[in-house]
Amino acid sequence: MDLKKLVYFVTIAEEGQITRAAKRLHIAQPPLSMQLKSLEKELGVMLIKRDKGEFELTPEGATFYKRAKEVLNSINEMVTEVREEQEGIRGKLSIGTVMSCVPYLPPALKFFQEKYPDVSFQLFEEDSRRVEDLLQSKEIELGIVRLPLQSQNINNISIYPLQSDPLVAIQPADWNISKGKTISIEKLENQPLLILHGRGDYSVFHKFVEMCNIYGFNPKIVCESPDVTTLMKLADSGIGVAIVPKIAVQLMSKESLWCAEIIPEINSDTALIWLENQYMSKAAQNFKDVLLDLF
Repeated sequence: MDLKKLVYFVTIAEEGQITRAAKRLHIAQPPLSMQLKSLEKELGVMLIKRDKGEFELTPEGATFYKRAKEVLNSINEMVTEVREEQEGIRGKLSIGTVMSCVPYLPPALKFFQEKYPDVSFQLFEEDSRRVEDLLQSKEIELGIVRLPLQSQNINNISIYPLQSDPLVAIQPADWNISKGKTISIEKLENQPLLILHGRGDYSVFHKFVEMCNIYGFNPKIVCESPDVTTLMKLADSGIGVAIVPKIAVQLMSKESLWCAEIIPEINSDTALIWLENQYMSKAAQNFKDVLLDLF
């Protein structure tokens, strides 16, 4: 059914006569009358009683008017929603992040939500390799990862460095390895260590092990995990000393856990990534701008 017929009928019903409806629609009266007759013929029912210029909706006409209004309102809402999504003020934004980078998100999400309250978020918390895979498969539009990139195909990925985090040692509350703001890597030689280790050829894990080797020892690693919260919980339970990027300390629930930067400094770089030369929703563009402005 032609939507114009719905518009014409609704206007006639609301104006109560063909003449006023034609004037409101800016068309001639005869074509409008023909459209009404065509609609009634198509439906096989009389919608409006016509008697000496007087118009009255039939029961069928009243039902059709109600449903036609619902259809037209729905179309108007659809058009508005599509336009708002194009402008980035509505919709759902999918973002992937490694767990240790989650603390980067709250200030950006808070600012973005205040500006675009009708945009919702879907967050994927994975290791860097998996975030890159989600980006390549277009399940997410933006990713926050630890460098270097791990996937085989990175030629189509744009990389924007965000921040460089030093690695820290998180000591169980009742241990007494050191109480300063820094700790020499040599002091960790005989300690049971819990190390952040995601999938990939080179990561925080490899950087730390290499530095230990430079200082003449192999670290005593009792646990590897891609989840920094797991490592910190294990440290809190007295299992060992967690080695994680400093930003992850913001995820700790207990202030009693001691944290110190490892000397010499071992840095882990983070970056925002997205696909080059691919469609990006306006909401994603807006969020990317917010994140880059903050960092």
